[in-house]
Amino acid sequence: MSVFKTDAITLGRTDYSDSSQIITFYTRDHGKIRTIAKGYKRLSRKCSSKAIDLLTHYQILFIKKEHTSLHTLTEAVLQNDYPILRNNLDNYYRVSCMAELVNEFTEENDPSKQLFDVFLDSLTGISRNTNAIIQLLTFETKMLKILGYLPELKRCVNCKNSIQQLPEVYFNAAEGGVLCKTCQSKFRNGINVPLGAILIAERLVDINLQKLGRVKIQLPICIEIEKMLRYYITAILNKELNSWQYLKGME
Repeated sequence: MSVFKTDAITLGRTDYSDSSQIITFYTRDHGKIRTIAKGYKRLSRKCSSKAIDLLTHYQILFIKKEHTSLHTLTEAVLQNDYPILRNNLDNYYRVSCMAELVNEFTEENDPSKQLFDVFLDSLTGISRNTNAIIQLLTFETKMLKILGYLPELKRCVNCKNSIQQLPEVYFNAAEGGVLCKTCQSKFRNGINVPLGAILIAERLVDINLQKLGRVKIQLPICIEIEKMLRYYITAILNKELNSWQYLKGME
C-alpha cells in the first residue's frame, strides 16, 4: 500500500454504509479514482465537520490499493467550494455538465494534468461569473483536443479543401468533422452548421482561459456551436448526458 497526496475535484458520490461513501475524484496526478471515505457522512474532525461536496476542489490524501480500484480516502482538505457558483443554478448545471463529461470520457487511473488544469480553470472561471455558456463550450473543445477526440474543423474531411470561403458547411459526426456541400451529399446523416459557428469553435480550442472573460460571442452562434458539440458527443458516447436535460429546461 502507498499513500499519495494530490489535488482533486469531486465528480460523484454514492452511499456505502450509514457513515461512509464511495467518492469519485478527478485528480491532477492520478486521473479518475474511486475512494471509500469511511466516516465522511457524519461530522468528524478529519473532514472539517462536513461531508465531501460535489464540484469542489480538495487536496486529498489516499491509500492506493494494489489489487482493487477502490482506494481509501484518509484526508480531504478543502481548497475551494465555490459558494457563489452554488447560488446560480445556470452556472451550477453547466459545471455539472463538465464533471459528467470528464467522468464519461476518462478511464480510471489514466492521468492528464492538462485536462485537470483546464477543468479547474473552467470551474474557477464560471464561479467568477465568466459567461458560463462560453466557458462550457470552450471546455468541451479543449477536452476533446486533449483526449484525442477533436473533430476536423478547418477543412472538409473528404476533399480536404479549406472551409473558409464556403457558402454552406455541414458537420458529420461519423466522418469526424466538417464537410462541404458537395461531399456531404456522398454521406448519410450530418447537420448543417453556420460557417461562423465552426470558425469560432475552432478558435476556442486554443484560446487562453485566463482571457476568456473578455470574449464576446452572440447567443445564436453559441447555440449553433452547442448543437454541433452535443450531436458529436452523443455520437461518441452513444448516449446523451444526464445534465443536458436540466440545461434544456433552462434554455
